[in-house]
Amino acid sequence: MRHFNSRSLFLTAVAFLASAAYAQESGVESALGPLEEVVVTASLKEVRSLDLPSSVTVLDAQTIRNSAVQHFEELAQLTPNLHWAGGSSRARYFQVRGIGERSQYEGAPNPSVGFILDDIDFSALGGVATRFDLGSVEILRGPQGTRYGANALAGLIYARSREPTREREAEAEISLGNDEMRAGGLALSGPLGPSAAGRFSAHQYRSNGFRRNATLDRDDTNGRRELSLRAGLNYQPSPELALRLTLLHIDLDNGYDGWSIDNELTTWSDRPGRDSQTSTGASVRADLELSGGHSLVSITGAANSDIEHSYDADWGEDGYWSEIAGFEMRYDYTSRTLRERSDFSQELRLLSPAESETGYVLGVWYLNLDEDNDRVDTGLYAEPGYAPGPSEDRFDSGYGADSLALFGELSRAFADQWLVTAGLRWEQRDSDYGDSNGERFSPSDDMLGGHLSVSRPFGEDANIYARIARGYKAGGFNLGLGGRGLTSDELLYEPEFLWNYEIGAKGLWLDGRLRGELAVFHSQRIDVQVDTSRQVDPQDPNTFLFYTRNVGRGVNRGIELTLEYRPGEAWRMSAALGLLDTEITRYPGRPELEGREQPHAPGYGYALGAQWRHPQGWFAGGELTGRDGFYFSNSHDRKSRAYTLLNLRAGRAWNGWEAFAWARNLLDEYYAVRGFYFSNVPPDWPEQEFRQQGDPRHFGVTIRRRF
Repeated sequence: MRHFNSRSLFLTAVAFLASAAYAQESGVESALGPLEEVVVTASLKEVRSLDLPSSVTVLDAQTIRNSAVQHFEELAQLTPNLHWAGGSSRARYFQVRGIGERSQYEGAPNPSVGFILDDIDFSALGGVATRFDLGSVEILRGPQGTRYGANALAGLIYARSREPTREREAEAEISLGNDEMRAGGLALSGPLGPSAAGRFSAHQYRSNGFRRNATLDRDDTNGRRELSLRAGLNYQPSPELALRLTLLHIDLDNGYDGWSIDNELTTWSDRPGRDSQTSTGASVRADLELSGGHSLVSITGAANSDIEHSYDADWGEDGYWSEIAGFEMRYDYTSRTLRERSDFSQELRLLSPAESETGYVLGVWYLNLDEDNDRVDTGLYAEPGYAPGPSEDRFDSGYGADSLALFGELSRAFADQWLVTAGLRWEQRDSDYGDSNGERFSPSDDMLGGHLSVSRPFGEDANIYARIARGYKAGGFNLGLGGRGLTSDELLYEPEFLWNYEIGAKGLWLDGRLRGELAVFHSQRIDVQVDTSRQVDPQDPNTFLFYTRNVGRGVNRGIELTLEYRPGEAWRMSAALGLLDTEITRYPGRPELEGREQPHAPGYGYALGAQWRHPQGWFAGGELTGRDGFYFSNSHDRKSRAYTLLNLRAGRAWNGWEAFAWARNLLDEYYAVRGFYFSNVPPDWPEQEFRQQGDPRHFGVTIRRRF
C-alpha cells in the first residue's frame, strides 16, 4: 500500500474507536493482571502515555532485552513510522514520518530528529544507543517544538539507562553467535548509604560484520568492536531535593567495508575504512520541591565525541579493475574524515503544583555546540596513455553554535472533561563557521514553535485528543563545497517549518488487558530542506557531493496504530502499523519530482509480536516485521524493494538463570538500508545503482544470571 486517501483514514479511525468502545463495555474478566502502566518521561513533565495528547511509543526494558541483540537500530522496526538509514556501521540518522537526515552530512550539525540518551544530546550520533542495560526508549512522533525546538522537527527519541536500585542486585550476560559474534556484560546495582543508590554496567560486543573481503581474504573488515560503560547515582540528601548523576562512555571501534560493485556481501576493496565513534558524556538532573507545591528541575548535560569515517571510495583494487576493463590500469581512491564534536546544555524548568487548577511549565534552555572536521581525499587513476599521477585534497572546517530558548506550557480543564494545553517556544541560534577554503559564515536564526491540544477522557483509562503543532529547524550552510561545484547561492539554506495536525485515541480495555493507540496526522512542510547529491567528475568517486537546499513545500500524512493484548496467563501479543504518504508538492527547478514520495519514507511498516511463557519457565517469542519499498534519494528514481523479517527466540528461565536461542532475519531476507546512483566503474563510467545491504541471518545463544 503506497497511497491512501481520507476515506481509508476515516474508516481506520472508526474501526479502532468502535472496537475500543466494544471492549470497554464488554468487561470480560480474566485471572491475568492488567498491563503495566506506561509513563512518558521525555515530555516537559512526567505523564501517563494514555494522557499524553501526542503519538508516542515506549519500549520498556523487557522489550529491549528480548528484541535487540546489541543496538537500538534493531528495535526501530517495532515502532510505527520510524526508519533509519545505512551508510555507517551503526544507525546514526533516523527518520520519523519520512523526515530526517540519511547519512554523514555535509551541512551544519542540524538534525530533524533529536536523540537524547540520559539527558545528554547525541542528536545525529545515534551510534551510542547500544542495548545492554537500557531501561527504556521513548519515541515521540511529530514536531516537538515546545519540548526540544530546532533539533526535533520530525520527532524525538529519548533513551534512559536502567535506574539504580535500593536493593542489591547483579546481572551477568554472555552471548555467542554466527559471524564470530561474542558478547559479555555485567551490571551491578545497590545502595550507597542511607540516601543514595548506584548502578554500574559494562558490556563488550564483537562480530565480523557479515562481509567477506575477497581481495584481502578476510571476513572482519566490516567488523564491530563495541564497548559500553554506564554509571548512575541517585542521591536524595533531603526530602525536597533529588539528584541523579549519569556517566557514559561508548567506544565503537568498527570497521567499514559495506559496499561492493555487484551489491553482494563479498567486497573487493584493498583499503577498507573505519567507522568509529568514541563518546564520553555526563549529566546531572536535580528535582527540587519549592514552597507552595512548586518544583524546579535543572538538567545539565555535556558530551565529547571523536569520530572517524573512512572508506575505500572505489570499492576495488587494481587487479579487479584491470579484469573489468580488459587492460592494466590503476584506480585507487580513499576518503577519511576525522570529526570532533563537543556540546554542553543547561535547562531549567519551573513546574506548577500538581493539584493546581491551571498547570504550567516555564523554562529556559541553552546549548553550546562545537565541531571540527578534517577530511583527506586521495586518488590515483592511470591507464595506458593516461597517467596524471596521484592527487590529494585536504579540507578542514570549524563550526560553533549557541542556542538559547525560552518556553512555556499551560494546561487547564474545562467542564471537568476537556483538557486544553498550549505551549510556545522561542529559540535563537547564532552560528560561526570557517574552513580552509576561506569560507566564513555567521548566520543567526530566530524561530518560533509550539502546540495547542484538546483532550477528553472516557473513564479513567481512555482518551481522545486533537493537536496542532508547529515545529522548526534552523538554517545552515554546506561545509567546504564552495570549491567543489556549488554556487554561492547554494552554500546557504534557510530554516524549515512544519505544521502538524493530528487526532488520536488511546485506552486500556478488557480489565486492562488490551492497550491501544491510534493517531491520524497531516503535516505541511514549508521551505523544505532537501538533502541531494551531485557528482562533479564521473572518474572521481570522491567528487560525489551531498548538500542541502530549500525546495518549497511538502506534505506528509499517515496513520499510526499500536495494540498490546494479554489473552491469558501465558501469552502477550502486540501489533504495530504505520501508514505513510509523502510528497514534495513544490520543487522549483525539478518539476519532475513534484508529487513524488520523499526518500526513506516507506508507505507502510508493520510489526506483529507474540510472547509465550510457561509456569515452569519455558518461553518463546518473536516478531514478524515488514517495510514497503522506498526511494533512496531526491537525486534519482532508484528504490528499494519491500521486505519482511522474522525474528524468533526460545529458552527457559530457572533459579535466577535464563538461557535461550535466538535468530534474527531467520528467513535470510536480502534488503537494502541505503542506496546511491552514480559513476564508479571504469573505463566507461556508467551511472549505476549501488546498495548497502542489511545484515543477513544472525543466530546465537544467550545466557543470563541474576544474583
